[in-house]
Amino acid sequence: MNDILDLPAERGLPPEAALAMRARILGFASPPPARTPRLRVAVAAVLLLAVACGVAAVGWDRPARSPGQVLAMGQGELSPTLRDAAEWCLQWNSPRRQAPGERPVPVSLADLAVAVERGGRVLVLFMNDVGYATCDVEWAGTARVSGGGATEPWPHGEWLPGPVQRLLLISTEPDGGDVSVGGRVSPRVHRLVIDHGDGHTTAARLSAGVFGLLTSDARLRAGNDPELVSYDAGGAEIDRRPLFQPEDQLEHCYAGPDGKRIYGRPASGCRAAEKWRR
Repeated sequence: MNDILDLPAERGLPPEAALAMRARILGFASPPPARTPRLRVAVAAVLLLAVACGVAAVGWDRPARSPGQVLAMGQGELSPTLRDAAEWCLQWNSPRRQAPGERPVPVSLADLAVAVERGGRVLVLFMNDVGYATCDVEWAGTARVSGGGATEPWPHGEWLPGPVQRLLLISTEPDGGDVSVGGRVSPRVHRLVIDHGDGHTTAARLSAGVFGLLTSDARLRAGNDPELVSYDAGGAEIDRRPLFQPEDQLEHCYAGPDGKRIYGRPASGCRAAEKWRR
């Protein structure tokens, strides 16, 4: 693991917005730990939209040792390491650690939706009716713990871009490798998978309007165009979208109840946004 922090790309942002984004994403413990996580942009456009669109994309280096893999849905499934990471996340996302003018989302352990552990790294995602908070934690459960977090109210409340909204994407390689995904789904979704594009699929776990997915049986390759695929209660496919595509580049646009576009590129004939119900 390198001891270098690669900050997110800032092209396309005004200087003030770039500084605010850096302050929001990097919520380090005080005093600064000896080791800090190395974040790299898996999809640059997605990370630039982490604040505006409620999407976080993070990649981490594969540990030299064989990593353990854990996917927890809710606080009742947390291991001691995951619980320690979640508690650090709550500290980093407290109002006193936010940049001036920011609007932190008040979250508690009861709001924990998805936690993923891979080797010495943990990603935690909290969600409630107000918004989301997420953290990248290294060496949780030890004196060397370090990491950072981001928090933001929902940009469009309970409305989703169709039946699924990806909120967190983790990959061991840019646009590929071992991938973990978390987000929200509408009540129409009864099954959700990643179609690897090579004959493999990985099923997500669904719980109270939240999904979590951890690939381990096969490694994703961007060249195979992996997709998130949603199915209804009858097993019919209801949505298919590229896994690594940011919300402002969705193939279809999505409109709220008033007919105004709230997701996707400007286009005519937007599809209806769908409600998130927990």
